[in-house]
Amino acid sequence: MLTHLSLKLKMKLFKPVLKKVLVFLVFAIVVSCDSNSNKIKQTAHISNQDLLAGFQNPPAEARPFVRWWWNGNKIKKEELDTQLESLKSMGFGGVEINPIAMPDATPTEEESLVWMSDKWIDLVVHACKKTQDLDMIADMIAGTGWPFGGEFLTKDETCQRMVTDDISYEAGDVIEISEDYLIDYYKNKFKNSRDEKRNSERTTWSLSGVSLMPSNCSSIAQIIDLTEHQDNSGNISYNIKGEGNYILSYQLLQQDFRDVTLGAPGGAGPVIDHYKKEMTLAYLNRMKKISERSGIPLNQLIRALFCDSIEVSGANWSDGFSKLFFKTYGYKLTPWMPFVFYQGHQDYSKSNYTNNFTKEFKNQVKRVRFDFNKLLVETFLENFTKTYKTFCEENGILCRYQAYGTPFLMGMLDGYMIPDIPESNNWIYSAKMKDSTWQWSPSHGYMIWNLYASSGAHLTGKKITSCESMTNTNGVFKTTLEEIKQHDDMNFITGINHSVLHGYNYSPKEAPFSGWIRYGAYFSEQNTWWKHLSSWVDYNARLSYIFQKSKAEKSMAILGPTSDIWGEKGLAREPFHLEPEYLYRLWEPISQLGYSCDYINQNVLANAAVKDGVLTYGDMHFKLLVLASLKSLDIDAARLLRDFVSSGGKVLVIDGLPNKSLGFSDYQSKDAVVSDIINEIQSKYTSSIVSVNKPKATDELLRWTKEVLEKTEIYPDVEISNPSKNVFQIHQSTSKEIIYFFTNVSRYETSNFKAVFPIQNKYPYIWNPETGERKPYYFEESSNELDITLEPLQSLLLVFEDEKPVVRPENSKVQLVDSKAIKTNWDVVGNRVDNKSFTWTMEELLDFGFSKDISQNTFAGNLIYKTKITVQENFTHLDLGNVNEGITELYINGKNIGKRWYGKAIYPVEDVLKKGENDIEIHYTTVLANYCLSLDTPAVNRWTNRYKNEPLTPVGMEGPITLLSFKLKN
Repeated sequence: MLTHLSLKLKMKLFKPVLKKVLVFLVFAIVVSCDSNSNKIKQTAHISNQDLLAGFQNPPAEARPFVRWWWNGNKIKKEELDTQLESLKSMGFGGVEINPIAMPDATPTEEESLVWMSDKWIDLVVHACKKTQDLDMIADMIAGTGWPFGGEFLTKDETCQRMVTDDISYEAGDVIEISEDYLIDYYKNKFKNSRDEKRNSERTTWSLSGVSLMPSNCSSIAQIIDLTEHQDNSGNISYNIKGEGNYILSYQLLQQDFRDVTLGAPGGAGPVIDHYKKEMTLAYLNRMKKISERSGIPLNQLIRALFCDSIEVSGANWSDGFSKLFFKTYGYKLTPWMPFVFYQGHQDYSKSNYTNNFTKEFKNQVKRVRFDFNKLLVETFLENFTKTYKTFCEENGILCRYQAYGTPFLMGMLDGYMIPDIPESNNWIYSAKMKDSTWQWSPSHGYMIWNLYASSGAHLTGKKITSCESMTNTNGVFKTTLEEIKQHDDMNFITGINHSVLHGYNYSPKEAPFSGWIRYGAYFSEQNTWWKHLSSWVDYNARLSYIFQKSKAEKSMAILGPTSDIWGEKGLAREPFHLEPEYLYRLWEPISQLGYSCDYINQNVLANAAVKDGVLTYGDMHFKLLVLASLKSLDIDAARLLRDFVSSGGKVLVIDGLPNKSLGFSDYQSKDAVVSDIINEIQSKYTSSIVSVNKPKATDELLRWTKEVLEKTEIYPDVEISNPSKNVFQIHQSTSKEIIYFFTNVSRYETSNFKAVFPIQNKYPYIWNPETGERKPYYFEESSNELDITLEPLQSLLLVFEDEKPVVRPENSKVQLVDSKAIKTNWDVVGNRVDNKSFTWTMEELLDFGFSKDISQNTFAGNLIYKTKITVQENFTHLDLGNVNEGITELYINGKNIGKRWYGKAIYPVEDVLKKGENDIEIHYTTVLANYCLSLDTPAVNRWTNRYKNEPLTPVGMEGPITLLSFKLKN
C-alpha cells in the first residue's frame, strides 16, 4: 500500500513550481576550440532520435578512458601504437597520459626518457596523433607523479610547511633553549611520524616563533614572545615567574620538505609552492615545449590537462603569508601562531594543551584558526587552481581537476566549481567487497568526493563529472567485472558520468608475467577477463552518454558544518568526512527514499537566489535546504537564509539553528547580527522550519530520514513503496525526456517495489545500457505507476517520453512453476593463463579455492564444463547457481545462448532445449588471484603479499545447476 503522498502527488502535478522542477532545458556550455582538437561539444537541444542514437553508439567522450601509466617513461613508438589499438578494440574512448616512476621489483634495461626532453615530446605527439587516428581522445597530466614538481626547482620555489610542538614547564623553571635545540628536539620526537619520514634530505629548518603561556591561559595578553629574549647567538634564556604550569610553544618552518611521489625522470624531485601564482604559471608554461617543438598547438593534441589529487603533505605556509593575513583580516597572526598549526596528518584535537584554557579564549582561538584555514584555502584556490584553469583557457584546452586530497582538503566544493571537468576518485578493496551489499569506507571518503565533484558540476553547469575509477591497491588480481559494475553503478548514483580507469600500464610485450604494474585493478591484456571487458565498457559508455546529455534534478541542498570544523579541527580530511557521522551518509537514504540532493557550502548559500520558496544557484533549483549540525553562519549566508524562508522556502534544521558568526575580527558585533537574523527566522517563519535531532546511529539512518522528510512535506522525485538499503536512484531530464536510473547493489537479494512518478502524459521506456535496445515498459493502468523488480546487481534506465507505445507493452512479471536440479558428471577442461591445460572429471561441482588439488587451487584462466542431460519436461531457463563472480557463457547443442558477467547466471533456454538428450557446455572465466599467489616473482608478490594470508579466492561453479520453468503472472 502506498502512502498518502500518492494522492497528493497526483493533485499537485500541474502546480507551476513542480512543473519547473520536472522539466528543464538541457544546459549547455560551449567550449571554443580548434576543429581538430577533441573538445567537449555541448548542445542546448537534442532530439529523442539523436539521444537514442548516441546512447546506442556512444561517442569517445562518453566512453571510459584509462589512466595510461608511462612507467619510468620507458616508452617506444611501436608499443604505444599497439596499446592504443588494443584499448580501441575494447571500446575505450581515450587515454590520460601519465608519466610515473618505474614500479619497484621490475628490473629492465629499457631507456628512461626525460620528461619534456625532445625524445619524450616526440613520443607524446605521436601518441596524441595516434589517438586521433583511432577516433579517441588524449588527456595529459601536468608533470609526472604527484603533486607538481621537478629536479629543476630552486630552493625558493619549493613548498613550505610550518610545524609546531610544545614543551611543559613549571613556575620557577629556567628555560635554556636555542634554535638548534628546538630543531633537534622536534626531529627526535617525530622521527617516526608519517609526515617527517617523507622529508627530503634537502629540507632546511628555521625557527619562526617561540612563546610561553600559562596552561590555563585566558587572554592573548598572557602569552610571552620568547624571541624577544634571544641573544646575539640565538640562545634564549628565561626564568619563569608566577605560579602553576606553563606551556612553551614553538614553530619551525620547513622549506623543500616534500618530493614528488613516484615522479618520473625530469619531473621528480622537489614539490612546488602551490601558494605562489608565479610558481604555478612557471611550472605549467613548461607544457608549451610540446607545441614549440612539434609546431602543433596543444589544443590540437590533447583535450584536457589533468591535475591529480591535492596531496601536499600539509604545506601550510608561503613567503609573505603573515602580511597577507594582516591585510585580509586586520589583525596580526604572530601572537596566535602557537594555535594555528598541527601535524599534517593530524588535527587540532591531537594538541590538548589548550584544554585548560578559559571558554572564551578557546572560542577566540577557534575563530583565528578558522581565519587562518580560510586564507590558506582561498590563497591556494586563487594562486594554484584558478591559475591552472586560466592557463588551460588561454591554451584552448580543458581543465580536468581533482579537488580532494590528503592530508588537507583545500576547499573541496569551491575547488570543484572551478575546472571544466571536476574529477573524483572511487576505491575498491578499501572496504569489504564480498558482502551481500555494497559497502564503502567513510573515513577514506571517496564517495564524499564524488558528491562534491558532481555538486560542483551541477552548480556551475558543467557537462562532465569524471572519476578516477576502481582505484585498487589491495585487491590487484582479485577484482571481478561484477565488482566493477557494482561500484560503477554507485559512481553514477553519486553523480559521476565519466570513468577514467585506474589504470592501464605501459608494459612491453616481452616483459614477463604480469608485466609492469604501477597500481590498479589490473586492466591488462594478460588479465583473464580482458576479452570480456567490452561488455562493461559499452554498458558504462551508454549510461555516461545519457547522463552527460541530461541535467541532474536535485530537490534538496545539504549544508554541513565545514566552517566549524575548520576552526575546531582544521583542514584535515578525517574529521571533515566523519563529523557529524550521519552527514556524509545522508545522501544514501535520500536516494533510497526517492529524493535527491546536492552538497553545498556557505559561499553557495550566500550567493544563491530565492523566489517562491525555491533556492536557486545556476541551473539548480532546491525545494529544501538542510542545515546539518551547524554552529556558525556567515552573515551573508544568514541573510540569504532569511530571504529563503520569507519566500516560503523549507529548511530542515538538525541539532538547532546556528547562532554565531565566523571569524575573529569584530566577532561580538557580527555574532549579534547573526543572532538577530536567527531570532527573526524563529519568530516569524516557524512554519518554514522543521527542527530535529540528529540520528542516534547510522544504522537508523533510513528510518530516521524517512520520518524527517515526511515532516517537511517535500514530495519525492519518485515515490517508492518499500524503500530498501539496496536500491538507489537518480533523476535527470532533457527538454523532452524525464530519466530515472535505479540500481540494486545487493549481490544476492531481489528487490520488488511499486514506483509512482510525478509525471503525466509521458510513457516509460526501458533503455538497456547493455545492448542499446529501447522498448516500452509495462504498466497496468497509469503510465506513471510501475511495478519494478530488480535482480541482484541489476540496474534499470527508465526514460519517460511523449511517444505512446503503438502496442501495449507486455507484462514481464513471471512466476516459477517448476524446477529440476541437474545431477550429472562433468568433464572439465582448464586452459590456464600460462598455456598449460588440465582435465578433471567431477561428480559434483566445487569451489577450486577449497580444493586440495594444487592444479585446481592455483588455477586461473578459462574452464570449460561439459555434460549431457536428458530432458522430457518443458523448461524455460537454466540457472547456473553460485558461479563465484566468474564470467559464464552457455552453449546448448552447440548454440551460444549468451554471456553473464554479473549477478545471477540464469539463461533462457526454451527455444534451444530439446526433449531427449542435450549437450551442455559452459565456458567460465576466473580471476588471476590464486594463480598469482602460487608464483614467486617480485613483480607479482608486490601485490599478492597484501592478501596472501587470506583464504584463497572462490573460483569455479558451485551450482546447484537447475532447470526452471516460468510463466507469466495473470
